[in-house]
Amino acid sequence: MNPSLLVSINWNDETNQTDIDPDLVQRNCEIILKYLAPSYLQVLELSVLLVDDAQMTVINGERRGKEKPTDVLSFPLYSHIEKLPVQILGEVVISMETCRIQAKEIGHSIIDEFYRLLVHGILHLFGYDHETNEEDAILMRKMEDECLDLVFAT
Repeated sequence: MNPSLLVSINWNDETNQTDIDPDLVQRNCEIILKYLAPSYLQVLELSVLLVDDAQMTVINGERRGKEKPTDVLSFPLYSHIEKLPVQILGEVVISMETCRIQAKEIGHSIIDEFYRLLVHGILHLFGYDHETNEEDAILMRKMEDECLDLVFAT
């Protein structure tokens, strides 16, 4: 926990959705980032971009060579190797169309699904990876649960 961390969130909603409150997202991001950030960090910046499936398909194609939409993408800039006190964590891109579909399929709210995707993306920015091996996947799921508990406890 890094309670003195100064957090800056750049919010960009290309979808004009009304389900997610940007002010609440910023407060929750601050809680999550203070929980995850190492103590040497003094300032941390995060960008969050909401898009539709068409925009996500373009981004996924350009950045990953996959011409299809996905739920969340993370583009990290953070370095844990160089312990710089001021860093840009990176960008989390969420498809609100896919978010809505998945929320309905799973049977929970759009808000619950949005925060699951946001936390998942943020963890990737910090270097967590569920695709390397089962041990890493278990750790990432544990961290997702801990972060979501922080968000929904407020």
